[in-house]
Amino acid sequence: MRALETRVAIAAVVVAVVVMAIKLVAWIVTDSDAILSDALEALVNVAASLMALGAIKIAHRPADSTHPYGHGRIEFISASIEGGMILFAAVAIVVQATGSLIGGARELANPGLGLWLIVLTGVINGVMAVLLLSIGRRTGSAALKGDGMHLLSDLITTVAVVASLMAVASTGWWWIDPAAAILIAVVLGLMGVRLVWRSFDNLMDKRDDSDQQALERLLASHVGPQGQLPRICSFHKVRSRHDGREHWIDMHVRLPAWMSVRESHDAASVLEGQAVKALGGPGDATAHCEPCADRTCPLCAALRPST
Repeated sequence: MRALETRVAIAAVVVAVVVMAIKLVAWIVTDSDAILSDALEALVNVAASLMALGAIKIAHRPADSTHPYGHGRIEFISASIEGGMILFAAVAIVVQATGSLIGGARELANPGLGLWLIVLTGVINGVMAVLLLSIGRRTGSAALKGDGMHLLSDLITTVAVVASLMAVASTGWWWIDPAAAILIAVVLGLMGVRLVWRSFDNLMDKRDDSDQQALERLLASHVGPQGQLPRICSFHKVRSRHDGREHWIDMHVRLPAWMSVRESHDAASVLEGQAVKALGGPGDATAHCEPCADRTCPLCAALRPST
């Protein structure tokens, strides 16, 4: 998986550089604010792709004495910085477009050529975004998914730019160009906020409801005399979090009080392996075994040794 992620991340950097160059040429030949907004986002894409590549390399480093839980959270940090850069680009676009609106009427140069160049970049970014999101979901890479979302936002920006260029060409209303740039900036700003917010949620160990439900379903299937082996009396304090692609799980399970240490350990080991598998792995799970003190426990009643 590491080799695949690295190759895709390198491809994303190359594509980002090519797209940025095309958009800068389109801006130079048209002097369009809308295209400038797209070009500024493309510049952010280059920096974001480089960060994603670096984050993937660091995230795959094994746990060590100073990072016993591994290095996976670097991907969340990368995604949050990327969101911040999107916000910065949005502010820069608003400043430029507002200045153009205040400055008054002006005519776009070579709108047809600029239009075709921007359409070309949209096709390239669309293909790359689908690839990044697909590989990111398959491998659980937050960095690749963040980069893919960024390219998807760039594609939305490109569609808006194309629409504004066509509108200016057909109506002659010059103000559509800077107005479209401001609208693009608002959309980018919202996407940047969303990316930063989601990254912070992960850094603060926000609970993943789907993971929680999967773990509780698994443990519930082992409860009671009719449960799957190994059978448990009950469970509580089930928690999990993500570190990039890694899952860290801890849970408390109650077992009949007369079970031996070996029997409890064997039951815990099976549950730990199943818990990691239930969340799609890779990861690490810890099951804390407690003696059941419930006098009405059906499992204890069914398994109580005769005296």
